[in-house]
Amino acid sequence: MSVVKPTSLDLSGVCRAAMPCRTANPRWPAPRSQALSAVLAVGLWMVGCVEPPPPVEPMDAGPPVDAGPVPVDAPPRPDGATLCETDAECDDGIECTRDSCDATAGYCRNAVDPATCDDGLFCNGAERCDTRRGCIPGPRETCDDGQVCTVDRCNEEMKTCEHSERDLDEDGDPDFFCPGGADCDDRDPGRSSTSPEICGDMTDNDCDSTVDESECGRPPHDACDDPLDISAGGLFVVDTTGSTADYVLGCVGAARQDVVLTFTLTEPRDVAIEADASFFTTVLALRTACEDRTSELECRNGFPGRLRRRALPAGTYFVVVTGYGVGEIGVTARFDPASGPASNESCVAPIDVSAGGVFRGTFVDAADDVTTACGFGGSPDLVYSFTTTSERDVRVTAAAADGSALAWEIRSTCTPPAGRARCSYGSPAAAQHHQLPAGTYFLVVEGPGSAETDFTLDVAFLDPAPAPAGDLCDRAIPLTLGTATAGTLADKQDDLELSCGYRYRDAMYSFTIAERSDVLIDLNAGSTFMNASLRTGCAEPATQLRCESGGPLRSRVRDLAAGTYFVIVESSRAAAFTLTVTASAPVPVVPVSGNETCASAYVVPATGGIFSGNTTTMLADYTTASCGAMAQSNDAVFRLDLTARRRVVATTDGSTFDTVLALHSATCRSGSEIACDDDGGSGSASLLDRVLEPGMHFFVVDGFGMGNAGSYVFEVQVTDP
Repeated sequence: MSVVKPTSLDLSGVCRAAMPCRTANPRWPAPRSQALSAVLAVGLWMVGCVEPPPPVEPMDAGPPVDAGPVPVDAPPRPDGATLCETDAECDDGIECTRDSCDATAGYCRNAVDPATCDDGLFCNGAERCDTRRGCIPGPRETCDDGQVCTVDRCNEEMKTCEHSERDLDEDGDPDFFCPGGADCDDRDPGRSSTSPEICGDMTDNDCDSTVDESECGRPPHDACDDPLDISAGGLFVVDTTGSTADYVLGCVGAARQDVVLTFTLTEPRDVAIEADASFFTTVLALRTACEDRTSELECRNGFPGRLRRRALPAGTYFVVVTGYGVGEIGVTARFDPASGPASNESCVAPIDVSAGGVFRGTFVDAADDVTTACGFGGSPDLVYSFTTTSERDVRVTAAAADGSALAWEIRSTCTPPAGRARCSYGSPAAAQHHQLPAGTYFLVVEGPGSAETDFTLDVAFLDPAPAPAGDLCDRAIPLTLGTATAGTLADKQDDLELSCGYRYRDAMYSFTIAERSDVLIDLNAGSTFMNASLRTGCAEPATQLRCESGGPLRSRVRDLAAGTYFVIVESSRAAAFTLTVTASAPVPVVPVSGNETCASAYVVPATGGIFSGNTTTMLADYTTASCGAMAQSNDAVFRLDLTARRRVVATTDGSTFDTVLALHSATCRSGSEIACDDDGGSGSASLLDRVLEPGMHFFVVDGFGMGNAGSYVFEVQVTDP
């Protein structure tokens, strides 16, 4: 296309070329802005295209704003500026801004002053001033140089970053993953290219990729020719890892991996050495000649092991340290001024405590001269005495400094067994003897056999008062058969030992049956674990008929002869409880055999019954129980057919092994089990209490895990739901 250029300015031609000339129409589309509209209108009017445009009315901006006086030469005010006349009007409440009124401009200036926020610390980064929040922390100085083989640290003292070779265990040998490093385990300072190879520890100590090579050597202080000198006292750390079992100690049956210590005394001193390991018992033996077992003065073990001697004579001694494990052992050694031996080692010269009060003692170097009824043989003991001129209550408390259990006994003669009055054991050992007749008595305090501990002895003499009901055999509480009796151990003391319990506080009860009966003992202290002993003689352990534990406890004894019986109740806690003894006519026990599987199960009468048998020679037919470690032991099966809905209580109380009782419906196959119990009965007996629907039900009498079998008693009670 060709374009013809005009030779002269023809405005009408421009108009015709641009658009047809027309009179301005109010319906003409409005331009995008008033300014553009005005320009176009004026331009078109000038060339004669449209009629002159009407004047543009200014937009309504509202009433004028009084911006205050503006100096003639003042710069324009910033948006949002605060007008002011004085500095006080410009305080923005931000501590890191300098607030002032610019008199010339007439508005506030709030200049940021970052130096105000500086806390003087380098490593936490440079603080900043925020005009809305004030001083805020800046990014911390990480000192990260981006190199994995350097350890980056910020040095606050020097106000600088430091970058050192990667040596996390600080053994002087950098990590072998980094240039110049050869440490194969940068977490263990005992392993590096500069460490010696230790024999027998199955570890590459010197990082040469070979374990226990022929050039290996023993660890430090492994034998008597390289002992660690602890003469200065304090804390020392030794390690039995890699050491050899060199020496048999007097209190250890065989040599174990050991290390050797030594110390020298220039004068007699009291010596206390303790060896403590995190996860195993330690052993210490004190000798005058390191390799000579006959020179051993003392051998102790414990967690921790403690060895103490009074006034050990001047000389050089050796301590062989080992343990029932391998690893680091912290050894603490203390050497104090020498003290004299205890004066009350035996009945010959007891310490008189007739005035009462608190007495301090120690079992260091004390021998076992007297045997107590509630203590242990081989334990050190000390003897005290007191005299009363009238009947008194005597309260005694013996407490070890290290929390060890102690024992004490009051007796009228120092030589047992005659004259024994009361014996107490515990941590602390505390008890009160009621209404002790006037006279002279011996008080023997016995320590633990494994530690020579210090202790305090508190003796108090009180007005005589009878022992609480049930606290002694001659004050046993009579029970009414079939009625719950409330009791408590809070005011009781330990007087008797139970074969199923320990040296806990106990209470004595009695009941009488006029004819042969089955007896049910129900002892309930909530979740508190209780022990109960049934016997014909209260203080005679040989007459015990049954001893069981539980929380709660339920024990049935069948076919008891007419007579009086005692129930001894005990617990480690001062618990409140209810005790119910119920007697009923004896139910005959039916012997059962041949009930090997569901197909040959013994059919229980619809009224229930008691059955006995033995699983020793039977097979493990059912091994997928949901309790009792799958109950893979030998088993026996019983079947119960119900024609109506019934509550069924089944128990193995009275069995001689740890039983498991599984309940199946219709069949004994895997997947048919509807209930399983391991120790829901008394002790390790099983108990299932279920409401069952009409139909065929199977009970499998089994044993815990594998190998639990023996004589069992299986009782089934069927009642209305």
